[in-house]
Amino acid sequence: MKQEVLLSNRLPPEFVAWLQRWFNLHLVIWLLSLACFIAAWNRGLALLYGLSALALSLLLISHLMPRLQLRGIGVERSTLGDLTAGSEGELAYRITARGRRYHLQLRDPLPFAEAEQKLFVSRCDRKTETRTKFHCELRGRFLLQQITLASAYPFGVVSHSRQVSTAPLEVLVLPRVYDLQQIPLPVTADANSDGDLPIPQQGGQDQFAAVREYVQGDSLRHIHWRASARRQELVVKEYERSDRPVLLVALDCRPAFNHGEGGRTTFEYAISIAASMIRFASREGMQAILVTENGAWHDQVIPAYSADLYDLYAFLAIQESNGTQSSADLIEQAVIRFPQANLITGFRLLDDGVLPTLPPYLTHVDIEMDAESFLFPMRNPQASGSHRQGNRLIYQVNALSALRELFQ
Repeated sequence: MKQEVLLSNRLPPEFVAWLQRWFNLHLVIWLLSLACFIAAWNRGLALLYGLSALALSLLLISHLMPRLQLRGIGVERSTLGDLTAGSEGELAYRITARGRRYHLQLRDPLPFAEAEQKLFVSRCDRKTETRTKFHCELRGRFLLQQITLASAYPFGVVSHSRQVSTAPLEVLVLPRVYDLQQIPLPVTADANSDGDLPIPQQGGQDQFAAVREYVQGDSLRHIHWRASARRQELVVKEYERSDRPVLLVALDCRPAFNHGEGGRTTFEYAISIAASMIRFASREGMQAILVTENGAWHDQVIPAYSADLYDLYAFLAIQESNGTQSSADLIEQAVIRFPQANLITGFRLLDDGVLPTLPPYLTHVDIEMDAESFLFPMRNPQASGSHRQGNRLIYQVNALSALRELFQ
């Protein structure tokens, strides 16, 4: 091993790559067959003729059998559960063949995973099912249509591969969502220096609003037993609180706001922060509003105590940076449309000084993104932190920021 390392250090990389490409077992068998044939021709030894024929037969079988193994094979795939960026996912494959097949390799170039997925099936008896786990790297909506099948059966000398068209599978990868422990709350006269206030506990100013169907995770304390008996199904009470903040999040979808590559961009971080804040707000009994613009205005109102936020995550999963309005422009329009909002969250780049014009009674959570830390990950980014300027709470975010602890 040490000699190979020394040899690779002495030889040019191009020559080493050329050797790895052309000097293989397949070529060795060809040369051996040719050498045996020439020696048998000169010496007239029947044994060498037999050895040459054996080598040629091995090559013929090595070329023919892998192609026969890949005939009449179909592949189906399906996702198991929801896929979320930054977490592990699972895919199921079903392989069907006309007969018994051996030594099959599946290569699936998943565009949202870290690397191409490779599966090895040693034996397939007409129908075989297998699963693979992978790490989701990118959020978004993806269409999977083709998969590569390969086989080197039976000797592993020659490998043959072909692409197999599968039934189109649309895969939705949800954005990363962090389990926040707190978020900024509206600044009041007795607020502390950073604007964080304890969230009011339930009770005292709850006003009954309506009933809805029971969802897994709802507290049994909120079940409306009389209405449940009438409907013959569980329903829970919904409350509105006059002292609860209303969170408004404006997402900047302009291309100018998107800096970085892959899943580590300012736009991806902003989506994760927006989803995490709305999740926390809804869980703590706050109404939340999300506004975006990518050619058309979009807004979503998320009620308090929403047990299922899949629609929100699915909406954020398909967002692209193709808008024209900054979050400052969106905020100014949104506060007119939603006058009940008093906790306004916007995103901007560190060198972007454009701020929305807000009245002093509204709290502006201003999240500054350090674009250089996403463009040049090897540089030391500016230290992240937070400070307050009047009714504006400023949080600085770079590529190395721990988003889970952003507001702590």
